[in-house]
Amino acid sequence: MPTSTATVPIFRFVPLCWVTVVTLCLTGCESKEEVTKITVPTHESIQTPEHLRFLARRKHRPERILAALVPNDKSLWFFKLQGAPNDVESSAAGFRSLLKSLKFKGELPRWSLPAGWRELPGDQNRYKTLATSGTPPMGVSVTVLPAGKNLTDGIRDNINRWRGQIELPMIQSDDLPAYTETLSSGEISITLMDATGKSRPDAEEASEIDYDAPSEWTKVAPKPFTIAVFEAREGTGDNAKKATISLSRAGGSKLENVNRWRGQMGLGPLAKDDVEAALQKITVGSRTGELIELKTDGRTMLGLMLQDDQQTVFVKLDGDPDLAIRERERFEKFAKSLQF
Repeated sequence: MPTSTATVPIFRFVPLCWVTVVTLCLTGCESKEEVTKITVPTHESIQTPEHLRFLARRKHRPERILAALVPNDKSLWFFKLQGAPNDVESSAAGFRSLLKSLKFKGELPRWSLPAGWRELPGDQNRYKTLATSGTPPMGVSVTVLPAGKNLTDGIRDNINRWRGQIELPMIQSDDLPAYTETLSSGEISITLMDATGKSRPDAEEASEIDYDAPSEWTKVAPKPFTIAVFEAREGTGDNAKKATISLSRAGGSKLENVNRWRGQMGLGPLAKDDVEAALQKITVGSRTGELIELKTDGRTMLGLMLQDDQQTVFVKLDGDPDLAIRERERFEKFAKSLQF
C-alpha cells in the first residue's frame, strides 16, 4: 500500500522579547513624515489697500431716494435727497417739513428752512441747494423743468428716471398711488417718492475719480469744469467762516497753474524755480502730489496737483485762514482717498 504523507506545519516559537526588540527597531528606523504648512495668498491679500478701497466703491450699496414733484402752472419743481438709507433718514423729517411749508410767489417757490438747514446758491443745472443739518450733512437739490402736456405722465416719467438710478423696475401711471404719497401745502399738491434700491457702479460715486469726503463737509452744486465741490463752515449768519473745497481736472503746467492761483489771490507770478521751491510733496496712492499754500489778508488757498496721464487733477481749498488751518488735516485725508 502506498504510504500517505502529510505536511505537518512546524511552529517556531520566537521569544516575546525578540518580537518586541524587532518592532522597536523597525519603528525607530522609520523616517517620520514632516508636515509643512504653507500660506497661499488670496486674491484680496495681494491687492494694495488703494485697490481694495477702489473695488469697494464699485460694489452695489443700498441707496435711498426721497424726492418730491411739485407742479406750478407750466413748471414741475423737484426736491431730491439721495444717499445711504440711514443718512437720508437723518434728514427725512426736515425734508417733509420743508415740503409742507412750500408756497409760490409767481413762478418761484418759497419755503421755511428746517432748523439748522442752509440755503446755498444754485447754478445752471439747479435752482438752489439746501444743506441739511443731519449727520452727516446732505444736500437737497431743487430743480425745475417744463411740466409738459400731461402732468401724470410727467410725474411717472421722472419717478421712473429716479427708480432707474437705484435699479428699481419701472412703473405705470396706474401704479403711482401704490408707489407714491400725496402731501399738501395749502392748495399745492405734492407727489412724494420714497424708495430704496442699490447704487449703480456708473453713478456719481463711481465716477472716473472716486473719493471719501469728510462728513463735516457739505456737498454743493458743482461749478463748471469741476468734478465735485464741498463747503466747510464754522458759525452761522453773516459772520460765519467759510471755505470751499473743489476737485477738478484740467491741463497746464505746474508753473501756469500755480501762477493762475496766485492771480486769483491777487498775488504776482513766480519764476519756475521759486514755484518748485514752494511745493510740498504728498503721497496719494501710487502718485506723488505737489501742494502749495497761498496766503493773503483774510484768505488762504491750499492747492494740490496730481498728474494723471496728460492732465492734472486739482484739489483746492479756498477760504477763511482760521478755517483752512482747521480743515487742513481733512483736506489732506480727502486728497489721499482719491481713486483714479
